[in-house]
Amino acid sequence: MNQPAKILALISHKSITKTTTISNLSHSLALQGYRTLIIDTDGVPAIQMHIEQNKEVTEKRIIKNKAKVELLKNKGRAINQSLLDQLEYDEFALENRPIVIARSLYELDAQFDVIKRDYAHFDFIIVDVPAKVLDSKNNPIKEIKRLISFSDLVITPYKGDTQNAVTAVTVSGIIEDLKYDAVSLGGKLTTKVRSLLAFDPARIKANSKEVSANLTLTDTSTTAARLARNAERKALKEIDRKNQIDADIRAFGDAFGEHQKPLEAPLIFRSIYPNQFNKGQTIYNATTESAKIAQAEFNLVVKAILEAIAETSVVATAQNESITN
Repeated sequence: MNQPAKILALISHKSITKTTTISNLSHSLALQGYRTLIIDTDGVPAIQMHIEQNKEVTEKRIIKNKAKVELLKNKGRAINQSLLDQLEYDEFALENRPIVIARSLYELDAQFDVIKRDYAHFDFIIVDVPAKVLDSKNNPIKEIKRLISFSDLVITPYKGDTQNAVTAVTVSGIIEDLKYDAVSLGGKLTTKVRSLLAFDPARIKANSKEVSANLTLTDTSTTAARLARNAERKALKEIDRKNQIDADIRAFGDAFGEHQKPLEAPLIFRSIYPNQFNKGQTIYNATTESAKIAQAEFNLVVKAILEAIAETSVVATAQNESITN
């Protein structure tokens, strides 16, 4: 018997990389053969328009590349393997592209059981929630509270700096209330909540004194020696930036980890993300060296999310066994 679709909700009190994360996450899942439903409750159907634009761009590229292949065949010329690989890649991604439906939070709350039944054969249902968790009276929006309870995993994205991290207090309060309510009813909140910290690498400055102190190459007498020294300096700067990010993640975990433990893999929000999004594409559609770096980094985020979802499955199985025994 197939497992029902896993429910993943992205919830934030501010507009922080949610839609971009969902577009790249769904593309990554598609490339791994997973079927994904995206429920857009954001009011402005940004993710819906993006997925549709991506579909149109991909279809045009497939038509163009098929014409190239046919032309080369007719001329008896060799067909570049990279062209065939791109064609296969696009056709697979198109076949497994996510389905998007739009619902208001109120509609989703009322129709959730029906949606889960109708899309039970999918692997994941990802919910894009408006960047607001409090109503006009500063009370938690009841539909969001119920969505959290219904979900297998909730991702709470934040910018990796002190000013934006303070919004985590609001979300932590909601999670704490849900845990208390569940216990008071003799149960337990089984939803896993994980925070995703996003960092702009352009804003993270390496500690020059620290980098200089760790330099081991001191010879600058030749061009080769200077190039080697510069390469070492560049590598040390990257290490220092990573150490700063790791320290920020640990600090966030110390402050809020009880209710929204941070994913160990951060989102390194490089300029390629908005650039690709504005073209109706994701980082996985690009082939530049900078794109490959972003893909490797985001693959770690996807891996951490899938591991967190797998953890929820283990917890659910253990609880079911304890009930039946």
